[in-house]
Amino acid sequence: MSEKKELRKRCIEKMNALPQDYCREADGKIFSAVLGLPEYRNAKTVFCFVGMQAEIQTASLIEEMLRAGKQVAVPRCAGKGVMHAHVIRSLAELRPGTMGILEPSAEAPVLSPEELDLILLPCVSASRSGERLGYGGGFYDRYLPKTKAFRALLIRERLLSDDIPREAHDQPVDAVITEAGIFRRTQSENEGVS
Repeated sequence: MSEKKELRKRCIEKMNALPQDYCREADGKIFSAVLGLPEYRNAKTVFCFVGMQAEIQTASLIEEMLRAGKQVAVPRCAGKGVMHAHVIRSLAELRPGTMGILEPSAEAPVLSPEELDLILLPCVSASRSGERLGYGGGFYDRYLPKTKAFRALLIRERLLSDDIPREAHDQPVDAVITEAGIFRRTQSENEGVS
């Protein structure tokens, strides 16, 4: 097994073992940090993952963004590593799709990557400096080069790692958001939290 696959497996096991109380508290603090981001306040369009199982549960964040009048899009996988940003008006529009992940219907309007202002990404682990370990499908690594949107990675502090292997196709993010704060890629860890 490759170094990345082995690390991914260990990180998913760690994610699944996190106490539910910790996850709920961390998620709430992460959402507050997102809502306080200048990039969020200025965004008209937001592309946000829908948290499943042990992931950060983004449903309440998505509902808040919709209430705030943001145009919210969520991922829909189109096969072969291709993903699109489909606009939703309500979480009720989502149905289990690829790998059981909640997705909008194929008929939902699609935003082009150029139309996005902010992207909120999932991961299984990451470093504070913005190196991301995803689930291995490559969907975001293929999608992100097409957009100039601000990229924020949402992760619980206990899942951070300094040992994320980087490959040429891995796409960096602009900020890593944990319950401890916001770590911008342009800062070194020694400069602290914004």
